[in-house]
Amino acid sequence: MFEFLKANQTDESLMLRYQQGDSSAFEKLYQRHKNPLFAYLYRSHVDLQAIEEIAQETWMAVIKAAESYRPSAKFKTYLYAIAHRKLVDFWRKHKIENLVDRVDEKGEAIVEKVPGPSKLTSATVDLSMDLLLALETLSKEQQQAFLLKEEGFTRQEIAVMTGSNEETIKSRIRYATGHLRRILEVQYAD
Repeated sequence: MFEFLKANQTDESLMLRYQQGDSSAFEKLYQRHKNPLFAYLYRSHVDLQAIEEIAQETWMAVIKAAESYRPSAKFKTYLYAIAHRKLVDFWRKHKIENLVDRVDEKGEAIVEKVPGPSKLTSATVDLSMDLLLALETLSKEQQQAFLLKEEGFTRQEIAVMTGSNEETIKSRIRYATGHLRRILEVQYAD
């Protein structure tokens, strides 16, 4: 019975346990969130090495801030807010506007390496690549609002993470969705 309770612990309770010195609690948090966080960063159109660096910096920030952590929001919101700030810092540092190189050093599409369904068809890969390229046409602010919404965050949570107001987030998501729909409708009108 106790194993069942341990398996169903909330992220917030795990973080509080880690704060008290339980390193296995952090390992559980890391295992729960490492792939979704990596996928979120990947969709931000940064090269693979940069993604790994930003993910590592995000987790290091969580570790460093563990002592002062307070569960005032969901842990996932806390984690993605840190990742968002690290990503914006990276963009500023490298003066990144748009990146469209989505292949590895062997010329293979990186989208196939993102954790997710193990069976990708060429049509799925094509659609994924078209969506990634369409995302590139959005401003970074619209791109992030749209991607965070797709990760399941509410407009209010996205506003807190990005330091914007909720109406601004609503507008960014609406504009991004409409823009992506128009681009993809043209490509997939058949």
